[in-house]
Amino acid sequence: MEQSNYIQITTYCKKTKIDRDFVQALEQYGLISVKVSEPEPLIAEDDMPEIERMFRLHKELGINMEGIDVLNHVLKRMQTMEKELFKLKKRLELYE
Repeated sequence: MEQSNYIQITTYCKKTKIDRDFVQALEQYGLISVKVSEPEPLIAEDDMPEIERMFRLHKELGINMEGIDVLNHVLKRMQTMEKELFKLKKRLELYE
């Protein structure tokens, strides 16, 4: 199991200038996971590039949360298909 570092949402939002409500909306849509902690919830360091990518989609392209959710789903599906294609190519090389 992977070990992740965590950062408080408020600290992350101040450093990146990403609105806290946006991060909470991502969590509500299930696009990121938030670790419940006192005194404040935490986000995983692994999720930070994803948050920033989704924020750019929202801010620069004007894509709403539903659109971001769909794009995220399609991207993950494509990554899964790429991995499967890579495995199939490797298996095919055995028969050549």
